[in-house]
Amino acid sequence: MNNKHESHQFRQMLQILIRRFGLLEKEGAQCCGVTLVQSHILFEVGRAHAPSLNELSSSLGLDNSTLSRHIQGLVERHLVNRVQSPTDRRYVTITLTDEGKQYEEDIAMQMNGYIQEILSNVPVEKRGQVLESIDLLLEAMQNSSCC
Repeated sequence: MNNKHESHQFRQMLQILIRRFGLLEKEGAQCCGVTLVQSHILFEVGRAHAPSLNELSSSLGLDNSTLSRHIQGLVERHLVNRVQSPTDRRYVTITLTDEGKQYEEDIAMQMNGYIQEILSNVPVEKRGQVLESIDLLLEAMQNSSCC
């Protein structure tokens, strides 16, 4: 297979994957009353346990001003707290409130159910291969310099 054909096929497959998974995420988040970006923030805050704004910005690939607007919406809904460092007021971490933890758990439960449904359609002996391939793809994407 030539590089041009591989590139085209890979791009087509990635776009389909992103569209299908994007719709899943959007539906999963919308039913809980938060936006797609907000659901990603809740997930990352829960995963990282009180990350700084800079850490969140880096992990989500959002600039600080965009992230701050989304965080403010979550603060107003009492889903996250901004916690200033007592020694450096410029250093702010984000934590989940009890309600935010519940939202994150509800979204995670729906996402996990759907992912389990997807994996149930993959033969058991191939599931490790799928996970390994996705991991390899993520590493390759991290090491590339696109856009």
